[in-house]
Amino acid sequence: MSNINAMIKWMTDRQEKVSYSMNSRLGPGSYDCSSAVYNALIAGGFLKAGSMGNTETLFNDLERNGWQQVQPDANGNYPAKRGDIGIWGTRGHTLGAAGHTFIFVDDNDNMIHCNYGYNGITVNDHDTIWSANGQPEITIYRYKGKQADAPATDQDKPNSNKTGGNNMYTYVKKLKNGNHEVWFVNGATRMYLPTDKHVKEANDLIKRYGGSTNQITYNYDNYGLKMIEMSTQVAKF
Repeated sequence: MSNINAMIKWMTDRQEKVSYSMNSRLGPGSYDCSSAVYNALIAGGFLKAGSMGNTETLFNDLERNGWQQVQPDANGNYPAKRGDIGIWGTRGHTLGAAGHTFIFVDDNDNMIHCNYGYNGITVNDHDTIWSANGQPEITIYRYKGKQADAPATDQDKPNSNKTGGNNMYTYVKKLKNGNHEVWFVNGATRMYLPTDKHVKEANDLIKRYGGSTNQITYNYDNYGLKMIEMSTQVAKF
């Protein structure tokens, strides 16, 4: 049965380990944007083994296999979610460099894609890259069929016996507007700390379990920050 996590895992397993090529696009050492997405769809059970196409054929292949277009909201924004597949370019005119395709890895507009700019598979903020490429037309697809429950990975399992040390810490996130946020991480969960009191209580907890209270500051587009945000779920007070 189809599984979003398995689809994304195919991409993350090759993140920064393969190169980008439109000529040698079938792997295992290089792919282009569409061949990577096709392989990920196969790994996730959404397409049959051996399926392959390009950005232009992806529209029909998705629609034939249980994917539906996501409609924009009243403000013209697309409410993308983890596992949605995006295509840039006008349908019928996306062959070659005229189109691009990618997969959203979270609900915060971060996408994973095989791309020329970074010469491989990377995670980037969608809106930043979209703007840098002239804000092309966007089509977003979401799977509407049944999915299998993915087995828990070490990252997903409860952190009952791994508290403290490197699994519990705080960090500072520098936002685009220059403001700062402080976040607390425990295993696979992260939590925003809105006040100095919350920061102090988090640091007290870290010390209690033998961890370090040294904070690293990350810029909003830092790759290390993206890795933290991809591998943790947000919890709220």
